[in-house]
Amino acid sequence: MIILVSIVSEQTLPNYLFIREFQGKIDKFLFLSTPQMEQHGKTSLICDTSGIVKEQRIKTSISEDILNQSVEKLSKLNLSPDNQYLVNLTGGTKMMAIAVWKFFSQFPHTRFFYVPIGKRVYYELFEGKPSQPFEFTYQLSVQEYLNIYGIRYEHDPLLFSEEQVNDVFKDVKAGRFDLEKFPKSKLKKFGLPATNKQIHTKWFEEYVYYLIRKELNINEKGIITGVKLFAINEEKKNDQYPNDNEVDVLFIFQNRPYLIECKFSIGKEKVNYQALGNHIYKLATINKRFGLSAQASIFTLSDISNIPENARIALERRLAITGIREIFDRNALLHNFSENIISLIK
Repeated sequence: MIILVSIVSEQTLPNYLFIREFQGKIDKFLFLSTPQMEQHGKTSLICDTSGIVKEQRIKTSISEDILNQSVEKLSKLNLSPDNQYLVNLTGGTKMMAIAVWKFFSQFPHTRFFYVPIGKRVYYELFEGKPSQPFEFTYQLSVQEYLNIYGIRYEHDPLLFSEEQVNDVFKDVKAGRFDLEKFPKSKLKKFGLPATNKQIHTKWFEEYVYYLIRKELNINEKGIITGVKLFAINEEKKNDQYPNDNEVDVLFIFQNRPYLIECKFSIGKEKVNYQALGNHIYKLATINKRFGLSAQASIFTLSDISNIPENARIALERRLAITGIREIFDRNALLHNFSENIISLIK
């Protein structure tokens, strides 16, 4: 029998990815958790999303900080030394990981692994020789990622086709990216609601959506737009039920989430630094919900290349403090976009 061992913690992604990578070969899944993690339903989120049935689950609670107590709890499971154990040491506290290593080292058929957050690989660990890296073959969908972090969501259907967003872009560029010259009249030709005051916002979100999807070759399960986020344990009561936050474009690339705030314009003639700062802090707040590996950026058709030096320094400092990766202005979108998007996902 092959048993996969997971130490459950706040960051569910390393456990989930490792489970999905080996799931077809596993007979039983042993989850080592704490009362706090179970209160937040972490084990259930992992099992429900990955499709692990109750008959395959073994679960026990171990101590976060008392080594001998954890080893004693593991001993009571009466695990057979004849089994093969794949032990993921990534989650939990250091004391929990030490206890798990100590206990499972007694079995002859145990392999130890570690999954670093935000990396494309996992490592098999050995005593006395270097660890061995392996690239993940399993690729997450947006739905899986949101599920394992306990986020319920809805998202808008696409309004434009790729051909239509590119057709509108030609007119936007000809109008020198002036919001007041947005070609609403052309939308009538597409049978789209030109009277919608925010149609330019929807267009730009979908322009970015198609741009990224094409450049990174992402399938439709890996990227969505117009995302409304809800707490997963709260049911929608009516059509006016408020969402917690919104994400303009959300995509998963090599099992890492990327959030994008899209702003057609930030100021009329000059960049509105106060508005830009507000967008940065808003995005930073949303980004915290997506785990330690999430990356967030702002995309805009404004030109921020000529901002004053003091404003640039303040902007860079604000980005560093909030953890927002970078701002893609019209120059980054129109020139060398392939190189720029690659730098984002490195």
